[in-house]
Amino acid sequence: MAAMSLGGGYVNPYEVTALQIAGSRAQAIFRSRHRRDLRERLRATDRLLDQVERTRLQDQPRVPAATWAAALRLAGEVDPSLCANLRHERHPDRVGAALFLIQGRLLEQARGSAEAGLAPVIPLFPPG
Repeated sequence: MAAMSLGGGYVNPYEVTALQIAGSRAQAIFRSRHRRDLRERLRATDRLLDQVERTRLQDQPRVPAATWAAALRLAGEVDPSLCANLRHERHPDRVGAALFLIQGRLLEQARGSAEAGLAPVIPLFPPG
């Protein structure tokens, strides 16, 4: 018996659904990695703010170079325009204010990614 030709326009709905599910899983993995990066950056700002507060408590006029460099690097990753706030200033108030701006931007990004929501529901069989 000869194989039946289904024509060039035939699409197996099971294959289409499997491909859509695979695409949704890939998007979910990407989103989870992106959220994890946001969480890690937020933790980094918390650690740096803690170090700035310790500097204030010790009445030091400048934030340690390692803390300042980490804040500058984080500002460059989040929003390069924030680097201008830190370029030549290591005063605890200035570094703390910049870190709060960085944290605000990260929270805006987190809110934006949460509003994007989950992957769309894929019907098992397309209508029609």
